[in-house]
Amino acid sequence: MAASKKNTKSKSKKKVTKSPKSNKAKAPKKAKSSPAKAKPASKKKAAAKKAPAKKAAVKKPAAEKQSTPSKTPKKSGPKALTRNFLQDIAQTIKDAVAPAIADLKGQEIVGLAPSGDTTFEIDLIAEKALLNFLKNAKAPVAYYSEEAGYTTFTNTQPTNLLVIDPIDGTRAAKSGFEGCCVSICSTRIIERPTIGDIDNALVMELVGNRMFYAEKGNSVRYYVNGHSRKIRVRENDNLEELTWSMTVPARPAELIFPAAATLIDITSLKGGFFACNSSSFSITRLVSGQMDCAIDVANRFYRDIPMVVEDYFINAGRGNVLGSCPYDFAAALIIAEEAGCVVTDAYGKSLHDVLLLDSSQNNFHSIIAASTPTMHRQIFEYFDTRIIQLENLLKKKSPK
Repeated sequence: MAASKKNTKSKSKKKVTKSPKSNKAKAPKKAKSSPAKAKPASKKKAAAKKAPAKKAAVKKPAAEKQSTPSKTPKKSGPKALTRNFLQDIAQTIKDAVAPAIADLKGQEIVGLAPSGDTTFEIDLIAEKALLNFLKNAKAPVAYYSEEAGYTTFTNTQPTNLLVIDPIDGTRAAKSGFEGCCVSICSTRIIERPTIGDIDNALVMELVGNRMFYAEKGNSVRYYVNGHSRKIRVRENDNLEELTWSMTVPARPAELIFPAAATLIDITSLKGGFFACNSSSFSITRLVSGQMDCAIDVANRFYRDIPMVVEDYFINAGRGNVLGSCPYDFAAALIIAEEAGCVVTDAYGKSLHDVLLLDSSQNNFHSIIAASTPTMHRQIFEYFDTRIIQLENLLKKKSPK
């Protein structure tokens, strides 16, 4: 598969930098090739023959020091934003929308986001709370969100970037259901930042009491009511016992449900299938042990055969082609990966190269997130096979 080839190439590139091994190997050869083993004819000759060996021993550590990657100087620059700062943002948004969620207010449609998604009144409440927090914080940060795009409030050059979805799962939030959360990740101010550049990430439930936090390369933490809990990634590899979710808003039901139908039947008795409206909520369920897998495969159909399926997407999106933007899943992806889960697109490829600040149609993505590598392989192979079968049928029927 193309995915596995790409991963192999990236690994091979990393290994090229390990030059110290070759330096260590060369030095002993020179020592062995010297005539030091021969019996000296006199003490003077023996001393002469040992002299070159001493010079080589002096040069060897110097060469290793220069070529060892681990001893390169650390990059200078701003520190990553703290967990407390991200948590304060999330809590501010949660407090602001709590009355609207409890009273089932904020359901009025007030416009469209730049991505084409529907904007509800409750989205504006969350966005206003976010803006007020950042204005009062006066921190040298810029932020990017679904409603506001790229924004900064500091007179000085911002040093850090926040990518925020104030409410991921708005349809659940406006109806008072649990499946909604605040999604936040941060990185430094760099040109064209990607998911792979994220420093840390936080996802906080808006209705529930769970919070997830991860620092890149430094594991993940899981809290319930403010108390740290042990990560509970399930080790289930049995498809019949699979508990999983599929993201459905604006995804053509005529495509995604035929693709998932057999898996729904297999898992509905001993496991469980859930239709979710929030990528952040569903992916973080892998870390809490509530689910084994979270998928959003619709975008693969659009990438593979856009001319054939475009009408399906426009109909489901009520005039717009919609899908998962980076701000929808970036924070949850980092959290899940730091917990040992496997997250790729529906082609099996890493999402680390996805641009963070691009919400255009070309930057929508599919997702397959699984608790174990074995489960991920099974889910990927199932959907890969089924999607190809359905696409072939659609191409035969299509007049285009």
